[in-house]
Order: sequence, then C-alpha cells, then structure tokens
Amino acid sequence: MGYVKPPRQICHIVSSLSDTAQNDLVFANIRQFPQPHYEHTLVVLKKSKVQPVKLPRQVSCLELALKGSLIRRLCECNKALSALKPDVCQTYGDTTFPIQWLAHRLDIPVKLHIHADSVNRPNGLSRILRQWKYRVLSHSTDFVVTSEDEGLVWLEKKVGLEPGKAHLIRTGIDNRHHCPPLREVDPNITNHFIGTVPIPTQRFVVGVPVSGFSKSTVLSFLDEYMAARKQSPAFARECLLLLLGNSPHLRAYRNVLDSFSITEESVRFYSHLSDNDRFYSHIDVVVSLNDEKQTPVGLLQAMSMGLPVITNRSESGESEGDHPLRWQVAKNDPLMQYQLLTLFSDSRLRLKLGQASRSYVMQKHNHHEHRIRYRALYELAKRNRPLLHEEEAPTPRITPSQLNR
Repeated sequence: MGYVKPPRQICHIVSSLSDTAQNDLVFANIRQFPQPHYEHTLVVLKKSKVQPVKLPRQVSCLELALKGSLIRRLCECNKALSALKPDVCQTYGDTTFPIQWLAHRLDIPVKLHIHADSVNRPNGLSRILRQWKYRVLSHSTDFVVTSEDEGLVWLEKKVGLEPGKAHLIRTGIDNRHHCPPLREVDPNITNHFIGTVPIPTQRFVVGVPVSGFSKSTVLSFLDEYMAARKQSPAFARECLLLLLGNSPHLRAYRNVLDSFSITEESVRFYSHLSDNDRFYSHIDVVVSLNDEKQTPVGLLQAMSMGLPVITNRSESGESEGDHPLRWQVAKNDPLMQYQLLTLFSDSRLRLKLGQASRSYVMQKHNHHEHRIRYRALYELAKRNRPLLHEEEAPTPRITPSQLNR
C-alpha cells in the first residue's frame, strides 16, 4: 500500500478577533489553501468582546483567553503549539510575534510572521521598542511577510532585516466580494447613505481616504481640489468631496475648507467605516494620496470595485496609455486638479478606467497569485530540511525576487 501524503497543518495565531482588517487577511490566507491538502487551526490569544465572527468553512478555532503573568501566558501558548504540532506557524501583528520564538524552540518546520502596520503608529520610545522587538525575534521566524510597500521599507530600512527575510505579498482580492455584479440604477433613489452621511446619486462623488496620511499631504490635495473648482464652475457646483478616515487633523481640514466658504453641500466627512465596500460602491472616483510607487491593498480593493483612480504623479512621469493608475490626462498635465476635471467631464473615460482597474486587479492580484507566493515561501523555508518520506516530491521553487512584486 503506497504512502498517502497527509494534509499540511497550518496554525494561524492572532491576538484577538476585534481587528476587522486583520480578520480579512487571516481568512483570505485560510481560503487560499483549502482541504483536503491543508487543514487550518485559528488560535486566538484573548477572549473576544465583539460579536461572534463567522469563520471560513472547515477551520478549527482555539480561544486561549490568556491571563496572568507573561511567563504563564507563554507556557499556555507553548502547550497549545505542542499539542497542535503544526507544519506551518503563522503569527499576525506585533503582539503575537514572540510566539515565533516558541515555534522555533518546538522545531516547527515553517514559521511566518505576518507584519501589519497599526493605524495608531507608535511614537518615540514605543517606535524604538518595536524595532528592537523585530530585530531580536526575527531570528526565530523564517520570513516576515507584509502586504504593503511601506511595511517592506520599514522592515528592510528601519529594522534592518537581513536580505531575503522580508517579503511583500499583497492580499489576494476576493472577486466575489469586491467585484459585485453591475446593478440597475433606480431613478427614484435620490440619496445613498454611507453610515449616516447622505450621498446624492446625481452628484460627481470623489472619495478620499485620509487615514495614515500627514497633514501636509491632505492639504496639498485640498489645494488641488480648490484649483479645480476655480477652473470649472460646473465642477464646483456638481462635485461632492467625501473624506473618509480616522485622522487627528480632521478639524484642521474642516477649518481650511471653511476659510474658502466650502459648505457641506460640497464636502462631507466620515471618520470611521468598518465596511469600506459601502464607501467604494457610492463614489465615482477614488483618490490615492500614496506615493506613486506604492499600491496599498485598500487601493486594490477600490480598483476591484471598478473605480477610476486619481494619483500623485511626478511631473517627469510619463503616462502609459490606458494603464489604470497612469492614464492619459487632458493637456498631458499630471496635476490632480486636471485629473479631477478630466474624469468629471468624461463619463465614458470613467467607465473605461473603472473596467481597466478591475481587470488589472483580477489579473495581477488574484487568489492564484497570492497562493503561489505563499507556497513559494513554505518551500523556501523547508529548502534545507530533509524530506520525511522518499515519496514526497519537492514542489517547484520560486525565487524570492519573484515574490517581491
């Protein structure tokens, strides 16, 4: 009787289930590797105070509800890992990173830490301690994975991880969730609602996520917006700017707009939204305030919803035809004010760019690409480990340079 290869056991360790964005990432990773070839166990360190979370199918969940001293909590985690004996240990977020040290001691074959940037970024001493934690504990894990360009820069430049330790793997976009079918427009509906904020259906709505951006970056965009209003009375009358995100500078932005007599008829704020898809479904254009070389996961989700994108572009940068992020602007001027006016005046271009955005994400950032990159890391981590069975053939390897895309 031939040897039957058992499913690969993957253990996902999170601090809690209260972080919606982190849950999406964990569940996306779980869905990439379904049964019968993989089995998943979700380990939650703290008892959740939020409403019960719907887990993916066929995933086990162990809630440790850790209490007491650090030594006691580490002992509980050690017992859990010893009992589970996973083939792959994946920790998420800074709090769970020390558990990779336990996984290292237990000789778990593959150890991945999934780095996530906190919305409330640490300052001063906290930032130094965070960098120190990564430097000290990184030896325990095979790779540190991040889904954002900024995270990769931080790991390589600030923390100073050795070459090949940090990898950029963007989240695979769930096309069933982020690419809803086109719906018929009901002319009787005059307002949509994002939270409690009414969004008129007949206006040209520009969405601007502002969380995590410096005050100067957002104010620079508002200058571009004001310049577009001066050039086109129709744009000033029909454009509705919607700023979304938790930012300590929201009052300052409001004061700047008030100084130009911009009322709520033209600009509205929403500080927090747990379901960004609702935001994306009721706007016509999304503005990315990121550096032109960065493509965050949030922007990919907006693009998958079929939205054209306005971006920061350097004056020396050349347009690339119908590329969804570097499309041709009227008068060949890349300033945001001209991008705003171009999309406002050309509904066909908006539709064309929206379709291009969705196609780009589905081709470059789908589940298949996501799965290939994680599989490659698993194989790279096991490269120097002996095979347990002669019948177990190695999976074709992908070089690290192919992972960082």
